[in-house]
Amino acid sequence: MKKKNKKTMNKRKKKIIIISTAIIAFFIILIIAIKLTQDNKKVDSINDANSLKSVVEFCECKFISSKDSEQDGYNMDIYLEFKYDPYQDGQSKQPYYDVTIDAITKYLSYRKIRLIDESRELTIRVDTNNTSITKKYFNDAEESEYFSKLLSQYTLDNQQDFKETEFNVNSELQTLINNEWNAENVNFGTKTSTFRNYDIYFENGYRVRNIGGKIFNIVFTNKFGKSVINDIKVGDSLDDIKAELGDNYIQNGSIVEYMGKDLYVCFSSDEISVYPRFTYNYTQFEKIVEQYNEDKDFNSFMNKLTNIWPDYSYYSYDTDYCIIYYPLQGVKIDNSANALNGIQIYKEYTGNLKKEHKDYYQLYYKTNDSLIIEQELSRKMDKSEIPNDSDTYLSTKYAEKSTTNEDGKKHDIAFFSIDGSNPDSELSKNIYASTTYWYDDDNFIYSIDYQGIYIYNATTRETKTIVSGTDKFEVTNFDHVNKILTYDGKDIKIEL
Repeated sequence: MKKKNKKTMNKRKKKIIIISTAIIAFFIILIIAIKLTQDNKKVDSINDANSLKSVVEFCECKFISSKDSEQDGYNMDIYLEFKYDPYQDGQSKQPYYDVTIDAITKYLSYRKIRLIDESRELTIRVDTNNTSITKKYFNDAEESEYFSKLLSQYTLDNQQDFKETEFNVNSELQTLINNEWNAENVNFGTKTSTFRNYDIYFENGYRVRNIGGKIFNIVFTNKFGKSVINDIKVGDSLDDIKAELGDNYIQNGSIVEYMGKDLYVCFSSDEISVYPRFTYNYTQFEKIVEQYNEDKDFNSFMNKLTNIWPDYSYYSYDTDYCIIYYPLQGVKIDNSANALNGIQIYKEYTGNLKKEHKDYYQLYYKTNDSLIIEQELSRKMDKSEIPNDSDTYLSTKYAEKSTTNEDGKKHDIAFFSIDGSNPDSELSKNIYASTTYWYDDDNFIYSIDYQGIYIYNATTRETKTIVSGTDKFEVTNFDHVNKILTYDGKDIKIEL
């Protein structure tokens, strides 16, 4: 009897153990299933990502694996497949790559990592400090250079022709062409002002800029009543111009450019802008580009460049940037601490570099783009940047535009005729004004420390002295209604 009871109890214990084991196994399987479900759950926000895999997948990449980095100086190698090629369907995918790299690096608390996409033969090294990314290298090239090279190659692979258009030019232009664009024998009339490097012949409808003793650009305004190209006058519609000159043009926004045998001509709604077309020998330029490819000495390159080509249209530099334009040659240099856009070759370029597609350091091809149009856009932008907010009286006839230096002084002060009925003009580039006020629609007051207070008439382009001397001339207020100016604790009434 006891044996039977013992046997029954053993059976019961075995049954309990089996059931308990089954329950435990069920819960283990359930926990694993839940975990797998969570791991595979689509993350709707980067803030919800709780693993490297989920961060990578949130960025629309395929996560493959991760491990300690095989390269010295880096913490981790992450193997993945990006959603896009770096340059795909004619578009740079740099913004996508930047966002993806930033998200992964931030999740890893800014550890130094490598992102490796073997399918694209792409390795991205990410250098960091404790709080941010400091450098990104794509296959050992800095990011800006890498993407600029991709764009450059795409441009070369899809190069477009820009053929000459035959057209007739007016007598003034033909005289300039015959004189190799020397303006000595051309009478533009009476010069009314100077504005942004241009001589303004307002009543005759010319804006003329000279560089190196030759015409760089001549602009015909709506004051010029005759035909400029064929029977085309200033103000003719772009549709009519295209119908007259044909389809071989470049258009950027509201500017249409044609290329003739001796000139480039840009049409807009209120101007016809003409640039000479010279034949250049690029041998020296290409030699210094080749030398720069070898020694990477940018200062030496720029010194040699400005020696062989002193006829740049724009040159600006500081400790952390350098920009120089040669529109007629089709060359632009643009380097800064933030972007190495390098030596850019445009459509106007006719040297061997364009034909041979040399792959030099910081040399990029933009041969489907016109640097002439870029120059035009820059010129017209200067004229259109009209401030419209102020807590003081503003002229209804002129808009003032200036640049402020680190000391708060205004310089490069220019005056735009709002309705075009008067010439644009500017103050001397040597003037650094401490304070400025509009006296009325025509007259502009400005003070210069320890020199005086002056008033400039933008219509007559004459300057008068209100007061001069060695005082500070710190203007604190101008009562526009009563015409009382307060400076250095003194009040003076200004009467014209």
